[in-house]
Amino acid sequence: MKKSFIRAIALALVVLTAIVCLAACSTKPEGKYVLKTIDGQTPEEAVKKVAEALGISAEDFLKQAGIDKFEEIYTIELLADGKAKIVAGMFDSTIEGTWKQDGDKIIITADDQPATFTLKGKELETVDGEQKYVFVKK
Repeated sequence: MKKSFIRAIALALVVLTAIVCLAACSTKPEGKYVLKTIDGQTPEEAVKKVAEALGISAEDFLKQAGIDKFEEIYTIELLADGKAKIVAGMFDSTIEGTWKQDGDKIIITADDQPATFTLKGKELETVDGEQKYVFVKK
């Protein structure tokens, strides 16, 4: 009887530990994400490269695009109600859609086109064509 009681207590502790760990380790995806890198380059580096090719400064490029900060170039907002808002500041474009989570995958659908992101802690990663985008939760 003592062994059964000790086993039951040990099992309860293991289950409780697992529950606490899952709660502490899980990341809620809702929130605003800003562009961290494009193919390993920061938004600032990417804009400078494009601006150089156009023969203007990065600051002038941002000003002409109507953007105040490099982090506003591309943002994703995941709302608690399952709606998503994607803002491409450089193109003055806002796309609205929906999102859902499947494990570590976040699927954002807009205009009947799904895009899959991988949730890694506070970051969302996706590959579009040949470019890898990483967004970080603000």
